[in-house]
Amino acid sequence: MQTDFSQAFLKGLPDLLLQLWFIWLILGLVLIGKIILYLLEKQKLAKSGIADIDSMDGKKFEKYLEVLFERLGYKVERTRYIGDYGADLVTQKNGVKTVIQAKRHKNKVGVKAIQEAVAAKEYYNCDKAMVITNSYFTTQAKELAVKNGVDLWDRKDLVKNLLKIKKEGEIKITQTSPEVISNDPSDKCFICGMTVSEKVRQYCLDRPEKFGGKIYCYDHQKKVNTSPKTGEKA
Repeated sequence: MQTDFSQAFLKGLPDLLLQLWFIWLILGLVLIGKIILYLLEKQKLAKSGIADIDSMDGKKFEKYLEVLFERLGYKVERTRYIGDYGADLVTQKNGVKTVIQAKRHKNKVGVKAIQEAVAAKEYYNCDKAMVITNSYFTTQAKELAVKNGVDLWDRKDLVKNLLKIKKEGEIKITQTSPEVISNDPSDKCFICGMTVSEKVRQYCLDRPEKFGGKIYCYDHQKKVNTSPKTGEKA
C-alpha cells in the first residue's frame, strides 16, 4: 500500500509543482506591484508643496516627512501609528539620533507637543528631539523648547527644507502652491523682467510666505502682498 501511495504521489508531483509555481508567480507579481505603488507614492510625496501638505492628514504628513528627511540624507524610521510614545519618526545622520514629533495643524502648536517630544527622546534613547509643523508655535511652546533643547520647524522652516529637495525639471508649479519655487533658475523680476542681484533673488526666495516663491526687484517688492493660502495678490 505504501508503494501505491508513493507512486500516486510521484505521479501527481508535476501537477503539484505546476500549481505551486503558479501561486509563487502570483505572489511575486503582487509583491512587485506593492513595491511599485510604494515608490510611486514616495515620488509623489517628494513633489508636494506646502499647499498639498496643508490638505494631508496626520499619517500622510508623517510619510511626507519620512521622504523629506531621506532626501536630505537621513536614515529614517517611522514609529507605529498608535502607541508611539510621542514620536513619529526617528532619524539618524552623522552619528546623531533624533526623535521627531509631526504636527499637521491648522492652529498654532502648544506646549503638549514639546512635552511629548522630550519624553520620546528618552524613550527612544535619542540624542536630540524635534517638533515639525506646517503651522506655527505658541510663545509658551517656543520657550519650553528652548529650555529643553528641542528643535522646532515651523511653516517657514518646512518650506525652506522642502525647496531643498526639489530638482530641476522635477515639478511644475501651480498658482495654488505659492511657496514652491519654479525650476527656472531665472534672476529676473517677475513683474518687470529686470535682472536682479543674487542678494535680492535670495531675499525673495527666503520669504516664500510673502513672495510666493517668485523673484521681484527692489521696487516691486514693496508692492507685493501675497496671501499665504492662495498665492494671489491682495
